[in-house]
Amino acid sequence: MFDEDSELSDDYEDDDRKAMRRQSRRKRRKVGSGLAIPAEESLDRFLPLSVFDELGNGDPNVTSFQDIIDRVLPDYLHTRASLQERAIELDQNGQALRPPTRAEVSSLISAFASSSDPASVSTAITARKLKLSKERRRARLPEAKIQVSDTVDPLPPPSESHHPRPEVIDGFNNIQTTPFASSFLSRLQGTRAAPSSSTIAVDWETITPWMSLMTDIRDHYILSHPERERPVETTAPITYSSLERSHLREVHGLLERVFWQGIDVSDSLDHSPERCTIVASYKRLVVGVAILSSPRETYITYLAVRAGWDNARIARSMLYHLIMLNPRKDITLHVSVNNPAMLLYNQFGFKAEEFVAGFYENYLDPDSRASKNAFRLRLRQQ
Repeated sequence: MFDEDSELSDDYEDDDRKAMRRQSRRKRRKVGSGLAIPAEESLDRFLPLSVFDELGNGDPNVTSFQDIIDRVLPDYLHTRASLQERAIELDQNGQALRPPTRAEVSSLISAFASSSDPASVSTAITARKLKLSKERRRARLPEAKIQVSDTVDPLPPPSESHHPRPEVIDGFNNIQTTPFASSFLSRLQGTRAAPSSSTIAVDWETITPWMSLMTDIRDHYILSHPERERPVETTAPITYSSLERSHLREVHGLLERVFWQGIDVSDSLDHSPERCTIVASYKRLVVGVAILSSPRETYITYLAVRAGWDNARIARSMLYHLIMLNPRKDITLHVSVNNPAMLLYNQFGFKAEEFVAGFYENYLDPDSRASKNAFRLRLRQQ
């Protein structure tokens, strides 16, 4: 039968035991230092740990983690608002400005990236500055601050200018176009080069992104100014030849832009350049280079293509000619583990032989995204 008195007494005993356990938990709380700190004093100093302890102390007013957050959230918001208010500065127009938070920066970058409308110049500059600031924060670099001088020196008075003669002005106004050989475009693309005795191959079919861009610029100029004389452009192929002394200046500049500073390949002229070097050029502009150390070692030291001339099979052609010039020779090289050129080497039959940790550590910039580790690859031809 059901005994009401015994059941009530058991309930009272259970309630007493629960109350004693709650009281013992409330009295002292242990922290990582091994010292007991009263709960009331440690709540503010050890708030992240006390939040989780509050969930199990039996307090009827605290039933979930949301109750704890609702209680401390106003203090956090007030603190954040105070910190943001301290960072407010006045611009030259007296308008209050506040630096954006990290969350606001990420939201703006995402909004710019997801926008389908073409970005204006100011929007593109703003997006680039936000991304740069994010990368500087990731690399733990100090924020660059521009110090503006409080005083401005007056400009010196302009000197008396002598007006040019009218016939000189008329002569300039009568110029409709500039010969290509002396134009700015020829400085970008180079004029037609003299035939070289070391030519290996000539490619008339390849159209690179840079060549397409120059064609679009000329077409746009013709459509915008139909009344003017059309610019004269001479077509030229991509020529593959051996390294010559006239190439050294541009080859050094190309290798320094692609790899690192201080590269000098002048000694390649002393080690059978007709077998160990390939230079790809458009008119007088060097657009690619591939170099072996020597005919005996057959180690590829450099393989590079100028920006704007990539994705046009120039690197593939240089590597092909380099292999054909050294038959029955094993060819080796090192390549960074995250370099997309690994796919090109695999297509030619190069196989990984060794993983070298920190191979490029002394050459690459510490903030470079290229991996410092490398694979040693070998193409067996024996």
